[in-house]
Amino acid sequence: MNSSNFSQLGIRISLEAESLLNSRQDKEDIVKRLLNSGKVFVDLTDIENEIAGTPDLIRNTDVQDSQELQPVSLNNPSNSNTEVRSQDFFHPAAKEYSSDFKIVHSREVTGKSRTTGSADDFVAYFRNRYERLARILRLGRSNLPLIDLVNIKKFVNQEVRVIVMVIEVAKTKKGNILVTAEDLSGSFKIVFSHGGQGRDNEKLFENAGRILVDDVISISGKVLEPYIIAKEFEWPDIPITHQRKFAENDVSAVYLSDIHFGSRYFLDKYFELFVDWLQGKGEASDIAGKVKYIFISGDIVDGIGIYPNQEKELIIKDVFKQYELFRDFVEQVPDYIEIFVCPGNHDAVRRGEPMPALGKEFVGDRVNSLGNPSTLIVEGVKHVMYHGTSIDSLIATLPNCSYNHPEKVMVEYLRRRHLSTIYGGNPIVPEKVDYMVLEEEPDVLHCGHVHKNGYTQYRGTLLINSGTFQDRTEFQIKQGHVPTPCLIPVCDLKTGKLRTLDFKSS
Repeated sequence: MNSSNFSQLGIRISLEAESLLNSRQDKEDIVKRLLNSGKVFVDLTDIENEIAGTPDLIRNTDVQDSQELQPVSLNNPSNSNTEVRSQDFFHPAAKEYSSDFKIVHSREVTGKSRTTGSADDFVAYFRNRYERLARILRLGRSNLPLIDLVNIKKFVNQEVRVIVMVIEVAKTKKGNILVTAEDLSGSFKIVFSHGGQGRDNEKLFENAGRILVDDVISISGKVLEPYIIAKEFEWPDIPITHQRKFAENDVSAVYLSDIHFGSRYFLDKYFELFVDWLQGKGEASDIAGKVKYIFISGDIVDGIGIYPNQEKELIIKDVFKQYELFRDFVEQVPDYIEIFVCPGNHDAVRRGEPMPALGKEFVGDRVNSLGNPSTLIVEGVKHVMYHGTSIDSLIATLPNCSYNHPEKVMVEYLRRRHLSTIYGGNPIVPEKVDYMVLEEEPDVLHCGHVHKNGYTQYRGTLLINSGTFQDRTEFQIKQGHVPTPCLIPVCDLKTGKLRTLDFKSS
């Protein structure tokens, strides 16, 4: 298939993308997906993303857009393509397996926070971010010489490649995008031209509109002092070759967040149905019997003093008693199930990220209490847990991002290999190590915060936003935000298959 064929279909395609597509045996399937996506211009990244989602790279994974993945109603098993049935006796398969997990303590801040908030701390924080992301970008495919900005004037009228951190993004009077950026040696200005000739330039300009302050990116272009005229740029991103790992044991994981114990909007009736299900009572007990792990990504309780007049929306106004409800829940979870928790902005830790783990006085001795964010390897599957507070700032900044699709925002985390790019968008503590950097590619990224379920897969990584057990609040009504409470994602770690169980409709 060549570019003229695409023109007949109303699609323009770059030469690099066309070459890669024509090398694929499944090119017809890829073209069909591109047509369904409504794209009018396709570049190399679009083709790479389509390849990353094909079955030869992601085995047995049935993950769709969050609006298309239909939840399994526990009273209506016909909605599922898996067997859902009631059992008289509960014989959980997960009980037969020993727990297999490793917490990567070097990737979280608990017990290691040493910052004083000094100017030196801020310098160390940004230097650490730049150096670690630059190491990833140096692996890029460009053949151009990689130079430091201090030497830029030696390369006038030549094409070069630089790795920089963005200081400022602005629009010029001519409609161009002007990026001021720096590396460890100096600063310079880069121009992304509007209205340049060629479809590649059109796509370049469109992507440049998504560059954020504090992004670390690689830029290739021609030096025309006092600017670099950009011809290409890339974020650190997940490699197209990344393949998700799967467990050997036939076990599953449940993903929760934003339970909000203590809130008058907490849906206790439906949460009790969830607890009953874990114990093998009622429908879908065969699915429950495979659950070996529970991940909880923050906002376990509603907290105290999180926002003005919060006490009016609390039925329990003592934060310790709110956590008592959580510990009561833990006691009801079958003892063969491992529980991992990290804090969110409503929990009893500092507000700034990265957050240290919740103390045992809050969550008890049984659970594995981790920092926010945190990394752990469960059954050989690398998980990153992050509450997701920075989703707010990305939605406010990036076009085409919204609360209806949190999974699309989570893709931006992976693209930038960072969980909170914009400094000041939400509270960040300047540690000497930037714990928000995604130095290694996760198999699963699990977030919460926005009370909206969302799922997708991106370059071999499964993205899960796990919704909430809190009903729609007065604030959400005013904002027009509609949450998706009581929808529980359950992932089979052996096959990669993701299901959603609906406890509210049961």
